Amino acid sequence: MKINRLSITGFGPYRTTQVIDFDAYADDGLFLISGKTGAGKSSILDAIAFALYDSVPRYDGTKSRLRSDHCAPGDETRVELEFTIGDTRYRVARSPEYEVPKKRGAGMTMQKSAAQLDVLDGADWAGIASRPVDVANELAEIVGLKKEQFLQVILLAQNRFQQFLLASSRDREAVLRSLFGTARFADYEDAVAERRRELEKQLAAARAQAEQLIADAAHLAEGQAPETGAIEWLEERVFELGARMASAISEASAADLVRDAAEAKHAEATELRRRQQRRADAEKRSAELDDAEPAISERRSELEIAESVERVWPYIVSAHSARSASETARGSLETARESHVAAGGSADAGTDELDAVADSLSGRLALLHEVLEQESRLAALTEAEAEAAQRRQAADAAIVEREQRLAALPAEITAVHDELTAARVEAARVDGTATDVERLLSARAAAERADEIEDSRDEARKTEAQRVRENTEASACLQRMLDERLAGHAAELAADLRDGEPCAVCGSTQHPSPAEHTGDPVSEADIETARDALADREQAKADAAREVSALEAKLAEQRAIAGERSVEQIDSELEPARERLAAAQHEASRVGDIAKRHTTLLEERDAGDAEREKLRAERDAQVAAEKEAHTEVARIRRAVDEQRGDEASVADAVQSATRQREAAVALASALRTRDDRDRSAAQAERSLAENLAEHRFADEASAEAARRSAPDRERLRDSIRSHDDARAAVRAILTEPELADLPVEQPDTDATAAAVAEARQVRDEARRVRDTIAERHTQLVRTVTTVKQRLVDSAAANAEFEIVQNLSKTLAGDGPNTRKMRLEGFVLAAELERIVEAANARLRTMTGGRYSLEHDDSVQYRNVKSGLGLAIFDQHTGVARATHSLSGGETFLASLALALGLAEVVTARSGGITLDTLFIDEGFGSLDADTLEVAMSTLDSLRAGGRTVGLISHVEGMKEQIPAKLRIRIADGGWSEIQQGT
Repeated sequence: MKINRLSITGFGPYRTTQVIDFDAYADDGLFLISGKTGAGKSSILDAIAFALYDSVPRYDGTKSRLRSDHCAPGDETRVELEFTIGDTRYRVARSPEYEVPKKRGAGMTMQKSAAQLDVLDGADWAGIASRPVDVANELAEIVGLKKEQFLQVILLAQNRFQQFLLASSRDREAVLRSLFGTARFADYEDAVAERRRELEKQLAAARAQAEQLIADAAHLAEGQAPETGAIEWLEERVFELGARMASAISEASAADLVRDAAEAKHAEATELRRRQQRRADAEKRSAELDDAEPAISERRSELEIAESVERVWPYIVSAHSARSASETARGSLETARESHVAAGGSADAGTDELDAVADSLSGRLALLHEVLEQESRLAALTEAEAEAAQRRQAADAAIVEREQRLAALPAEITAVHDELTAARVEAARVDGTATDVERLLSARAAAERADEIEDSRDEARKTEAQRVRENTEASACLQRMLDERLAGHAAELAADLRDGEPCAVCGSTQHPSPAEHTGDPVSEADIETARDALADREQAKADAAREVSALEAKLAEQRAIAGERSVEQIDSELEPARERLAAAQHEASRVGDIAKRHTTLLEERDAGDAEREKLRAERDAQVAAEKEAHTEVARIRRAVDEQRGDEASVADAVQSATRQREAAVALASALRTRDDRDRSAAQAERSLAENLAEHRFADEASAEAARRSAPDRERLRDSIRSHDDARAAVRAILTEPELADLPVEQPDTDATAAAVAEARQVRDEARRVRDTIAERHTQLVRTVTTVKQRLVDSAAANAEFEIVQNLSKTLAGDGPNTRKMRLEGFVLAAELERIVEAANARLRTMTGGRYSLEHDDSVQYRNVKSGLGLAIFDQHTGVARATHSLSGGETFLASLALALGLAEVVTARSGGITLDTLFIDEGFGSLDADTLEVAMSTLDSLRAGGRTVGLISHVEGMKEQIPAKLRIRIADGGWSEIQQGT
């Protein structure tokens, strides 16, 4: 993997876009990234990690810190990285989530994170993914390194590789697990431990069940099981209980035979007693039926006469109805005759004469109804005539009004047109005045923000002045200490003088007047402390200056938006602009209504002549309707006068004729009905006399006296039928064969029943004893069998538990594992051995063969797990010692060698990708000149095969040895800028 190009915008200390072409360092192979502390050297590595993994090691969990504090609200934050895998070049661009100004209105809104991944296809970039989640998935496949691996093998961040050398076994295990993905071995160890716990629970449960089963079996055997030989003791109890069960079965069978014999004897006695009782009951019932026979005979005769009456009764009812109908018809005839006479008719008229009168009156009524219908129209026709006259008058008035309106329309149309033109001219000013108001509001908001920023700027200037004073004081203090240190060098040399030993300055062995300190001595540590204090003050001064510059830039920006005007000046322009806008908006709101009025007037003018002609036609139509209604009213009144005769009205004439006709028709109908009813009554009397004689009744009264109601007749039938059925049933019983030849003496069933009860009680007790013993025997056999099986299963489970327990302890580094090394640690130890082997190839060269790393898998103290320890072997002493015993420079060399070895092994495990770019961040400041030379030689060897190595350091010696540089400078505004050189 080779890093080709990096573009940073609004990221960390970089406000403006900064571009780094790493390919420019390909020929040199080694370049230096230098700059002041806090300038942004490590931020370059942060940008690379962010582009590839959407994560920054120094700011994990605080992505909001990625955006540069120097960015204005509208500035962009973006990182773009180009890299090559094999022969394919890729480009990934990424932006974090940050706030931006709203497109509409004031305030800020959150812009979501974004990402884009492209591949170079010829001379053009082709898109691969455009969502952060998709870009992450694609990069995982392309790069082949997890974030932790990438940081370990390509970005050797500040102090990270020394931590791995000096880490404890536990911490080193966590690092190696993340790099080599060995968590699955820990999962396997946990799975085996969980299986051990499950088997332990199962084994304990099985033992408890077996003990409970033995106790249950002993209870069934009515004894106490011994602590040893419980199974043999239980088997003996099973045999004894089986013998008792056989005896109980035999006794129960004998009791069954005795019970069966007693029940058979009792059944015979009960059956004989039942037949004797049945014959006695039948003989008693026969005697009772003989006593009731006379009464039954009387009921038979009564029922026969009542049924004869029912056959004659319809004729009696018919005769009564005919007589009543004849009397009713005669009464109706007299009523009809009186009504006919009252209507002016003759009392002696016959049916033919009455029919003729009715026909004549029907013709008269038809003519009267026709005239009556015409008379009913008179009111409506009179009203229609009046309404037509009113409509004619209204039409005349409307014609006059329409002509007056048509004469006034031209002047009104002209006035509305002028009003519409004026409103449209005023409405056209709305957009311009609205823009003026919006511009003034934006300027006013900017002026208010400028006032706030100016206050903050003034406070920041005060802070900056304070920081400058503090920096000046710290610089003077350092210079004073340097002067004192220089002045005290002679005293320091004098303190080391020994009599007889040569002076390091003059070589004399005599020291007659050694120099002495004139005050408190100043040590190198004091100088370093002062330098650190000065660096802090310089950083604070720079931060304060950046704050002032940023506020001044924001102030200038807001004042430019406000047009260099104050809030009061803008307000003096804003109120008139708002009034102009309100007036224009008011006129604009009236344009629609005025235009609608103008259109309405034009339409009214165009339709005026047609409306006038329509009104004239309506007036002519109403004149014709009025005349027609007047003519029809006169005709109907003449017809009414002709037809009503002497009556007051045609309606009265209709009522009189109707009454006469109805009286004639009613009398004729009454005469015919009377004649029909008289004939029917005579026929009914003849039929009744014939049926009374046929059924031997003297007259109608005797038949009515003998009549019975239907319920009475049914009760007579039921009584006779019940008597006959009982007689037949008794005869059938007395003739049955089982009732013949029965003895007179009755058997003693109470004695036989007592014998059965006693036999059953004996039988039930025998069965209870048998079933109880059999149930206990069955349960005991089942329980003993289960106990035996549980013991067999428990033995098998115990054997499996022993195997799993030993395996679990071994995997966890306990018990049989004498090395106290866990499974995952064993796997990682193998990887660590390869890392140590790769690291020693460089460490021996770097230390002239003196030092080499050793994998320490010795057993640790107490409960600490073994397997991932590191030691340093010193060829000068022939003894391995702890890595913490190395000096600062030695620690750096060992850490660098270990980091490079780790990178080689991780790379091999990740598919063998080629690492063509490597970054090392700091760590060189602790090296002396010789060690630095060795480190530089080692780093120079890394260029083999076309690899490019970038070093981040502020060591002056490295600046002299590495000609290719990438300088980071702090601009006057406080943000950082990159200067690339080769």
